[in-house]
Amino acid sequence: MKKNKILGLSLLAVGALGFSTSAFAESAAVQTDGKASFVPQSGNINTIKPGTDEKIDIVDGNNERVTVENIQLMHVPDFDFGNNETSVDTKNYDAIYEHYQKSGDTTKYAIPHFVQVGDVSGVQGTAWAVTVEQDSLFKENGGHSLKASRINIYNQALTNNVQTSNVADVVTGLTIPSDSSVQVPVKGVDSTGSIAVLTSKAGKTDGTTTNGTISSVVFQKDYDESNYGKTDSPALTDKNADVKLNVPQSDGVQAKTYGAKLNWTLTVGP
Repeated sequence: MKKNKILGLSLLAVGALGFSTSAFAESAAVQTDGKASFVPQSGNINTIKPGTDEKIDIVDGNNERVTVENIQLMHVPDFDFGNNETSVDTKNYDAIYEHYQKSGDTTKYAIPHFVQVGDVSGVQGTAWAVTVEQDSLFKENGGHSLKASRINIYNQALTNNVQTSNVADVVTGLTIPSDSSVQVPVKGVDSTGSIAVLTSKAGKTDGTTTNGTISSVVFQKDYDESNYGKTDSPALTDKNADVKLNVPQSDGVQAKTYGAKLNWTLTVGP
């Protein structure tokens, strides 16, 4: 019995030795270079539906954009408060939704008003901000002005197409008082000056920079992109209750069409 056990061990040892001998191999390696260089993107950045990467085209509204230091202000909204009845009371009038089309489609959809900025600077930690003020009072062609009427924004939602879970680490929006609104000031009339609507936090890490991303502020509470761009989404004539024109009774609004310009300014650095 002992011989059998010893023989068994000897066979196993020989087998292991034979395997280890055949497993040894010699190798050598050569390294080559991989290389890529980048420059900031030129030309227009495609507007996207906030909260997605879906490319869209704004229709029936503003399509102007500006670029400063490779930061692009891609979209700012018009505010159309529609046709309304005159009143002896102070009134708030909601703004009609913006309209957009999906790329390659002619169907129009409603979407809440939004501001959008694309950062193709190629630099982490770029500081930028978008501000707004009304250029002048609402006025009709005959010269009558609405001296106390102001646009008010009641709610907002922030989105970033890359930093989806930590957008608050990337940008800030309007400073809206709790249970109130922020007023768009009129240049030369209101003492507050322009207000910041979207500002980068100039983070210097991959998780806090806006570099290579698109940021948006949507003027709507609890904005959910899935509610827009489908058959049962709001109608084109529906209104956004989070953007209002407040017209005090003292303004004595006339049965005419009033208009005003808004100045949206992109500032970059330092």
